[in-house]
Amino acid sequence: MERIVDKLDNLEFSLKRATKLVKALGRQMATDKCILAMLAFVILGVIAIIVVKIVDPHNKKLSDFGPQAPPATN
Repeated sequence: MERIVDKLDNLEFSLKRATKLVKALGRQMATDKCILAMLAFVILGVIAIIVVKIVDPHNKKLSDFGPQAPPATN
């Protein structure tokens, strides 16, 4: 009977360790997804800059790419 109790205790300990390990892996995967999302935004930004430079290589002003407010008058 004592061996059965020891085996059950060992099994419970192993189950608790496995639960902690699964939770840690889940947190790590969430962090990895955030890092991958940020990397994707950086890559998309670089691609956008390259496309803009290919479309109009002589344009130096960013104000040509969006709506503009009317000029200020004094």
